[in-house]
Amino acid sequence: MDKPDIRTLDPSRRASIKRKRSDAVADLIRSHIFQAGLKPDDRLPQEPELIEMFGCSRSTIREALKSLEVQGLVQNTTGPGGGARVAPVSINRIVGLLSNYFYFQSVSAAQIYQIRRLIEPELASSVVGHLTALHFEALEQAIAVQEHHPGGDADWEHHRHAEIDFHDILIDACPNPLLGLVCRFVNEAIRHLIGRSGVQEFAASFTCENVDFHKRLMSAFRSGNAARARRVMLDHVLSAEAIVVPAADRGIDQPVFREPLRLD
Repeated sequence: MDKPDIRTLDPSRRASIKRKRSDAVADLIRSHIFQAGLKPDDRLPQEPELIEMFGCSRSTIREALKSLEVQGLVQNTTGPGGGARVAPVSINRIVGLLSNYFYFQSVSAAQIYQIRRLIEPELASSVVGHLTALHFEALEQAIAVQEHHPGGDADWEHHRHAEIDFHDILIDACPNPLLGLVCRFVNEAIRHLIGRSGVQEFAASFTCENVDFHKRLMSAFRSGNAARARRVMLDHVLSAEAIVVPAADRGIDQPVFREPLRLD
């Protein structure tokens, strides 16, 4: 079949063809980054070289680079010494983009905890032997915040987030990047749950239980006992689920993500 003459097509159809071409070039540039072994802050070839490499127009190259910039893989700068560089991929950007899917899917607190039961015990087990002195110091600081008696709504909210921060620190130490990414996303979903429920809800008893479990986890981490860390984390998740997700509500699907996450 003959190719349609782009000049005879309506503007929306022309834009569609042009976009597909720039997407294809973006894929080629992405492949070049990986095949050339480029690292964050390494320069990409200059625009004229990219045009020659991929046999396309200046506008197509620019659209392709813009697409990669939106994805967080490339940084475009202007002026002397400017151009395209490989960007470090932000975990916050990845989690934010992933959350977009769930604006159109009902995800309940019960479903979040169904996943949490599976992955967080593995997270606790996997970090044994990988926690550094800095990790342990940050974990102790998170526990110290939880042990402080709150004095108001803002303080209680700080409490709740410190409890999640404890788990984020474990994610930072996780040697499995895929497991870490999934856990990070689930933690972000839990942050949204905090925003939906009252920050003082279950405050005193919930905090005491969390502090106890976090201290037991610290003991397992320091002793190097991965099996014990897994068991304690499972008990921790089940205990939180019993409070956060009452049995009467476990069959009700309620959206968790109601507003966009921050992409940085």
